[in-house]
Amino acid sequence: MAQPWVNGGATGQLNSIELSLVMLGLCLAVFLTGMDQTILATATPIISNEFNALDDIAWWSNAYLLTLSSFQLFYGKLYSLFSIKLVYLTAIALFEVGSLICTTAPNSVALIIGRAIAGLGAAGVFSGGILITTMLIPLSRRAAYLGVMSGAFGLAAIIGPFLGGALTDRTTWRWCFGINLPLGAVTIILCAVLVHTPKQSDIQAIGLVDKFKQLDIPGTVCMVGSLICLLMALQWGGSTYPWNSSRVIVLFVVFGVLLILFLVSQATSITGKSRTIPVSVLRNRDIWLAASYAMCITGGVYVAILYLPVWFQAVRGSSAFSSGTLLTPLIGGYVVASIIAGGVTSAIGYYNPGLIIGTILSIAGAALITTINMDSSISKIIGYQLLYGFGVGFGFGQPSYVVQTLLPPSDVPVGVTFITLMQNLSASIFVAVGQSILQGELRSRLKPVLPDVDIQSLLDSGAENFGSTLAPEDRQKAIAVYSKCLILTLYISLALSCVSVFGAMGIRWHSMKKTNDQTTDDSANRPSGEQGISVARDDGDHVQIPPSDKETLEGAK
Repeated sequence: MAQPWVNGGATGQLNSIELSLVMLGLCLAVFLTGMDQTILATATPIISNEFNALDDIAWWSNAYLLTLSSFQLFYGKLYSLFSIKLVYLTAIALFEVGSLICTTAPNSVALIIGRAIAGLGAAGVFSGGILITTMLIPLSRRAAYLGVMSGAFGLAAIIGPFLGGALTDRTTWRWCFGINLPLGAVTIILCAVLVHTPKQSDIQAIGLVDKFKQLDIPGTVCMVGSLICLLMALQWGGSTYPWNSSRVIVLFVVFGVLLILFLVSQATSITGKSRTIPVSVLRNRDIWLAASYAMCITGGVYVAILYLPVWFQAVRGSSAFSSGTLLTPLIGGYVVASIIAGGVTSAIGYYNPGLIIGTILSIAGAALITTINMDSSISKIIGYQLLYGFGVGFGFGQPSYVVQTLLPPSDVPVGVTFITLMQNLSASIFVAVGQSILQGELRSRLKPVLPDVDIQSLLDSGAENFGSTLAPEDRQKAIAVYSKCLILTLYISLALSCVSVFGAMGIRWHSMKKTNDQTTDDSANRPSGEQGISVARDDGDHVQIPPSDKETLEGAK
């Protein structure tokens, strides 16, 4: 029997078989939500045709990503105050409810609502899986396991477009969401039986009333409201309404006001416990650099995943299934690189090489992708995507390791969800920016080329049938313009890859294989009263036990 791990005030015993089964359950849950993020990539054009809602394309992804982003920190508080397993299973159940609504959606509005509910559940799944590993696996070995989890997420992302294309071509797009229902039922059963987290004595000591006080409901309301206003302003600006329209301006103003109220609520909180974002996160420059890196890498790859299949179908004439095939190199490169990066990081004990390699490869790959055109060969399209996917895979998981290495155990749940928030918020923002650029550029560029054509009617025809009602000569002109506008959105991926340089080079080097001296140094940066003591495990690793966990502290002594 393996020796118990001591981590964050919790202890647990797992042999190799039990740990493998737990990881299987966690990977299944990650697979479920990961597939849901990309399964629409190839189905979107068909849905836009059925609902006659080309302008809603981004919202079918954004509604999911919006709630996925907005409630990350709230889940961080939930995981800090309640049973991790209970919160985790509740999140999966919410995801299933949203999937059911999407499956039966009669119109675009219902689909958007279902996606929002599914995102609300998915917000707690990936971060919850990470938190379970922090309680069961020592820090020095954790990167390898999390690399496998990231690989499972990427594998789902590969299968998603294929499955979405196959279901859309051969049955109906509704099965893109319906397939989550039986798979989710299996996942809930497996997680309920296999996932066992140690008793958290520090959580059990807090009364229910005090727990709800620490949830920071006012702060969460302000944060969620501000994000909704920001996303709506980005979605509407330059496409549905001009940037200087009163509606867009009001949304930006309300976003700013609510954001200020959120920051004030954090600054004036009577106790640090009731803050959504703890002081250890706010005052650590490496955490913020890691968050900026996560935003850049994630935002860029989501833009590419959403708009490349549209380019394949509308410009190259590919079917939904074929466009999924053509997207495989990007996501496949991500999967392979995620697993390699996890192993390398675990072996050398530093996350910085993965950050740097990820930036270099993603810049090179994104730059090459922006050079594709209607005449580009398949080999170039595949090679460019593969290079970019390798870059994203090397860098994607590293910010989470930064948080787990630098933060005190009591703040790791919020820290992990903070990084996940930055990743998903970035995806929401930059997908909306991409949609705004696409719609605005299409309108401005199509009008002089096709002066006698109703541009709005053309845009409402759907991506797959774009220009199908035009004469052959006009249709060719329209597709050429569409191609240029779609490629413009991919410059977002390039710009974000370039900006990730600041995070990759600015994050200081800290070993994940802590020694006594390193642990002492780290504790010096923590808030007073949280230093605890350094305890050596049988495997040679050290952990910091906060003095608030009296039971574990006494046992360690």
